[in-house]
Amino acid sequence: MHKRSRPTRGRPCGRLLWALLALAFLGSPPEGLAAPKGTPGVPDRALQKAIDKAIEKGAVYLRSEQKQNGLIGGVHHGSDRHYTVGTTALGGLALLAAGDKQGDKHVDAAMAYCRGQDKDRGAAGSRTTYDTGTLLMFATQYYRSKAKAGGRKKRHTITKEAKRNPCSLPREVLEWIKDMAMFLVNTQEDAGGFGYPKPREDMSNTQYALLGLRAARECGGVVPGRVFKRVIDRLLILQEQDGPKVLRTLGGEKKGDSIYKIDGGDRARGWGYMASAPGATGSMTTAGIASLAICHDALTQPKRLPIYNRKLENRVKRAVQDGFAWLDVNFTVERNPGRAAPPWHFYYLYGLERAAIYGSRTLIGAHDWYLEGARYLVGRQGGDGSWNTGMLGGKEYKASAVLDTAWAILFLKKATRPMKPMPPPVVTPPAK
Repeated sequence: MHKRSRPTRGRPCGRLLWALLALAFLGSPPEGLAAPKGTPGVPDRALQKAIDKAIEKGAVYLRSEQKQNGLIGGVHHGSDRHYTVGTTALGGLALLAAGDKQGDKHVDAAMAYCRGQDKDRGAAGSRTTYDTGTLLMFATQYYRSKAKAGGRKKRHTITKEAKRNPCSLPREVLEWIKDMAMFLVNTQEDAGGFGYPKPREDMSNTQYALLGLRAARECGGVVPGRVFKRVIDRLLILQEQDGPKVLRTLGGEKKGDSIYKIDGGDRARGWGYMASAPGATGSMTTAGIASLAICHDALTQPKRLPIYNRKLENRVKRAVQDGFAWLDVNFTVERNPGRAAPPWHFYYLYGLERAAIYGSRTLIGAHDWYLEGARYLVGRQGGDGSWNTGMLGGKEYKASAVLDTAWAILFLKKATRPMKPMPPPVVTPPAK
């Protein structure tokens, strides 16, 4: 039997199938480009050692920044500090990725802070989308880690209880997860996206709402399919409707493989921050790709919902492929790409990791996104273990080494939980 390929390295057999389909339509491929050195997406021994050391130092820095009450970070806007639950959850998620687990004092303190704050804010109706989405990711991973470490006995049959609580969460935690998920469901805007949750949607809040809902669904939360269908309808409208033609890259999945480019009908079409602020950026294009991938997964797993027909699925596949085409044309790990894009540099890098993992992409175009990003991050780490771009998204936000460090660790660890990848749209022959 063939060994199953790792989710983060793509599906070579699937790529080969698309290549064969392309050849059937288009004839022989053009001459192969230079084969990548080494195995794509896999660091050599020296780089892996540097990555591991960087992650360890980054975790030490995050622990040193934690307050006595468990708080990590916060977004400083003027003289006020906001999103303390979300930044603490993000820091906790990064520490879990770095190797901490339930029972370690720093992640325990972070979870205690988040639960206490969310209890108060939930009762007061003052939860926010960023806080709740990030906390759902942190909470499900935190409590899941103990269940995994405990070595739950294997069952020959899947019980009803296991289906209702697949992550083996404590009962009160599962109810809390469901409550947070329902908060997000109830704050979805009529247009389909998510806001702060003030009545103004944007791509960033929409992405974090979906990340939280995906985490909740994985662990037993029930989210109506209409939520994901409405997001799809909205994102297909918000994506740039046209863009420059881009040849699709095939190959390069294994050491020594050549890379070929074919005409797959792809066009570079990205996403901007919101409908009233057009202009695609890297951070928002990765958000669009990840959001559509989450919705596709929710509407097809464990079984396809009737509201998600094949025609709509093909439109989603085309949108995702064109989003990757935009990233190919504008690829960089040194900044958030896009004309007049706000900084949000490491936020973009974490988004790049997430989009590539969900899309099962080892390469974006001919770019080995992980190795390029890892080399950049290893070379930019400060002596105290932090990363700090000196800015977040604009002059109104104070720079946050805590946020930058958490995003860097999550990138380096490839911390996004993979899901069944969405194949690219079938190549069709170009018009004669």
